[in-house]
Amino acid sequence: MSKTARFVVIINDNVVWMESQALQYYERLFEAKDLADKYAQEKFSQKELFRIQNDFSIEILMVHDGENPQSFLKLDSSRLTNENLGAEKAICLKDIIYFNEEDLVVLFKRSEEIALQRKHDLIWVKAFAAEDVLTKTLKALNYEEFDFDETTENLEKQIYLRKKLR
Repeated sequence: MSKTARFVVIINDNVVWMESQALQYYERLFEAKDLADKYAQEKFSQKELFRIQNDFSIEILMVHDGENPQSFLKLDSSRLTNENLGAEKAICLKDIIYFNEEDLVVLFKRSEEIALQRKHDLIWVKAFAAEDVLTKTLKALNYEEFDFDETTENLEKQIYLRKKLR
């Protein structure tokens, strides 16, 4: 079966599964339970996912292998997130939970298609510096690192990559 990326409907079954996957991912990434708990709660807790259900500027895109859910990310088109980037209309990909490189490629290709359909001229990614596979995959897809001065409360170092779409 081929993998496809599609939008997620926020329902209880999806929320419980995503929260669990996020915790596993962050535990593997940080090798510290307290950091994993912090980021899983902050980004993918049931409370947070149901909150963004009503935020029309944030959507969740998930890779499916047949009917089996895999990796996922958030598409954020809010003006506050995407200001000061030197673009007319930017979109941010963030909070990326993945378990293999193939899923990443499917997610990013579909994200680019969506961005082009919506007439975005820049797509950019927020990632943790520790995410080597993610960074390598993005660079192979012609994303470039850039400096971005963002006020965050993250304990871990962030890196930013972008790709011009038109």
